[in-house]
Amino acid sequence: MYIPAKYLKEEWDVQEELIRSNPLGTVITYDEDNNKLIANHIPFYLYIDESTGKKYLHAHMAKVNHQLPLLKNGKEILIIFKSSDSYISPSYYPTKQETHKVVPTWDFGAVHCYGIPTIIDDPIWVRDQLNNLTNQQESKRLINWEVNEAPENYLNLLQKSICGLNFEIIRTECKLKFEQKMKRQDVDGVIKGLKLDNKLEVSDYVEKCNN
Repeated sequence: MYIPAKYLKEEWDVQEELIRSNPLGTVITYDEDNNKLIANHIPFYLYIDESTGKKYLHAHMAKVNHQLPLLKNGKEILIIFKSSDSYISPSYYPTKQETHKVVPTWDFGAVHCYGIPTIIDDPIWVRDQLNNLTNQQESKRLINWEVNEAPENYLNLLQKSICGLNFEIIRTECKLKFEQKMKRQDVDGVIKGLKLDNKLEVSDYVEKCNN
């Protein structure tokens, strides 16, 4: 990923926050036999082993998914997580009124995770992953739904069609592009403009990256 120095974020806590807040990852593999790239969008649960410090992404996918064989070949893959993003209008910038030397841009954040996946066809592991992912998302609701509220025979039937994906994160790249090169008055103008346009998550990122 192309990352100018001012947009580079190497701190893990920043990357962790982005992944947990935006758990739908894009899984990218390369099929050397057919010279094709394949991408799928899968929600992940981030697991950190406190005893070793190793970081893992846990997920599940359909056994009939055409990407599955490429996750068994022991080769490195890429999983991308992306923050909320927004077009940035030149009208947000106060200096537009002074010089007009401003142009549109796009603000976004992304984490690229690299590693080698392992496919796990174990119903207990898969059920734990389903519980963890569900609890992660339901914790944001007032009333939390739990996996065990569904009939057990129904869950068992559905589980037969999926398998687990365990991905150890070996290395990461992180880019947060949120107006870091702009003058303070223009940063404040973007924050105000995004809030008026009800793009609060992007506005929050602009504030965090410029404080």
